Amino acid sequence: MKAFQRRHGLEPDGVLGAGTIATLNVTIAHRVRQIQLAMERMRWLPQVSDRPNLFVNVPLFRLWGTDPASTDEPLRMNVVVGKSLGPATPVFVDLLEYIIFRPYWSPPPSILENELLPRARRDPGYLARENMEIVASGDENAPALDATPENLDAVGSGRLYVRQKPGEKNSLGLAKFIFPNSENVYMHGTPAQALFARARRDFSHGCIRLEDPAALAQWILRKDPAWTRERIDAAMKGDRPTQVNLKEKLTVILFYDTAYVGSSGRVRFTDDYYGHDARLEQALKGGFPYPRTR
Repeated sequence: MKAFQRRHGLEPDGVLGAGTIATLNVTIAHRVRQIQLAMERMRWLPQVSDRPNLFVNVPLFRLWGTDPASTDEPLRMNVVVGKSLGPATPVFVDLLEYIIFRPYWSPPPSILENELLPRARRDPGYLARENMEIVASGDENAPALDATPENLDAVGSGRLYVRQKPGEKNSLGLAKFIFPNSENVYMHGTPAQALFARARRDFSHGCIRLEDPAALAQWILRKDPAWTRERIDAAMKGDRPTQVNLKEKLTVILFYDTAYVGSSGRVRFTDDYYGHDARLEQALKGGFPYPRTR
């Protein structure tokens, strides 16, 4: 029972609950269609080069780092992605350009408006407890300003900014990995490590939270002798942010397959959390010319 639950993205508790019963009742035809839709999406992916690549299968909540030129085992780790009810993690291909160890976190406008500012207005000590500060610019040495009602209003209008100071409690953890894109999505650590023990991991605001950012940094920088694991750990625990520009950009592929063949050769299935399979099914039923969203 637990093996079946793990294979289908369920909590492996060994209990024949409602979720497991529903999964047992999924027809073979539906599973075959999931595989067909996954194969259709594979045609959309770019030709994978013989250089290292990073892959994230969003509904599987899983990351792989592969290097065709190496005989080493691929890097694998669990990830947390965007919520099924939004904002979702997008799918695209881009290039990883740099890493920032011990980063600041600048909350996006949606989180400021809907979460942080309302709490700060109700509770003057809220920002301080969350290790956040109001500043007039993005300069690393910008002085902190008091969380007065006037300054909070200025944050709301975009004249001042809120950022969370680096450290163990920072929402980005101790490292973030930047592949500039129009969706403003990136990979980062997180202090909420307990989420990685869950089978279903759609909890973020769209960015990808990493189970082990130090391991990812070590894998990315493995060919640079200056960046040993000891130096990476020191940078993550240092006094200030450290940016490392990659000598060679790394392709990042964020994709969405609810059926996936793992390294063991067994097919794994997940639910269609974002409804992408359903939309693809409808588009294929419509026949040529198929709709394009971009």
